[in-house]
Amino acid sequence: MYMPNKPNKYGIKIVMLCDNATKYVTNASPYLGKSTTTSGVGLANHFVESLTTPLHGSNRNITMDNWFTSVPLAKKLLNPPFKMTIIGTLRSNKPEIPQELLGNKTWQHGTSMFAFDQKITLVSYKPKKNKTVLLLSTMHFTDSLNEVTKKPEIIYAYNSIKGAVDTFDQMAQNICCNRKTRRWPLCIFYNMMNIASVNSYVIYHHNKTNQEQTPLSRLQFVLKLHEELTREWQEIRLQNVTTLPRKLSESISEILQLDQPIQNQEHTQNKGKRSYCSLCPTVKKRMTTTYCYKCNRALCGEHQIKICDGCI
Repeated sequence: MYMPNKPNKYGIKIVMLCDNATKYVTNASPYLGKSTTTSGVGLANHFVESLTTPLHGSNRNITMDNWFTSVPLAKKLLNPPFKMTIIGTLRSNKPEIPQELLGNKTWQHGTSMFAFDQKITLVSYKPKKNKTVLLLSTMHFTDSLNEVTKKPEIIYAYNSIKGAVDTFDQMAQNICCNRKTRRWPLCIFYNMMNIASVNSYVIYHHNKTNQEQTPLSRLQFVLKLHEELTREWQEIRLQNVTTLPRKLSESISEILQLDQPIQNQEHTQNKGKRSYCSLCPTVKKRMTTTYCYKCNRALCGEHQIKICDGCI
């Protein structure tokens, strides 16, 4: 998709549900456009209802932007099995908005107008000239304003809990496993890895805090996670001493903090076809069938070191 208002203008759009306090990703779904199966429900309503499935009946509040928010959705989420409240900005082209709340040029700066319908509150606020902001809430029931700024309290509540997804995107962008690719399945896979990385750090940080211990920084945690996830594969690679370059073997041993590379006992006496010793001068023409288990070079008796299996 092309979205000019986003930091990354081109990409695969993924709709997410994140916890505001911890930025933990609760649910996510890729946007498929017309290919999405909605079963007759509007696309925005479909995403809200499907992504909030783990939270149905929990009486939690869902904060959303104007692409999702609508009065019918707000009424639907109040009833079983959803039982959730919402706060969100509202587009001015919604047919359920009263004409009086759309604002006009006679409104002064800082003007607010409220509309109430049972458990739904709609506020229209004019922050500056030629701009009107509409917010819908099923969590507020009064026309309370801030004593200093005279802004509606709904706006302050919305601003304080609206940034979970954006903050997660920033965290995933700062420390990520992405690589340049033209294959979209790999893009999805990288994003899944980033989500798993952030979620695992949230759980780790929560557990360490409950135990009154000092948690690692996110960078240190990701580096430690990388070491633990790749350690088993590095040990398996280190077993392949016949084809692994010596410098790479030494690097892996250094990363794994080993005194010597892991060795197979079957390679301590590596036999092969007859060949000239790789360390003797060419004029000697010494033939041998013994090869070094590490670098796989032919060695005559003069350049071999005898050592038992126990010492190895």
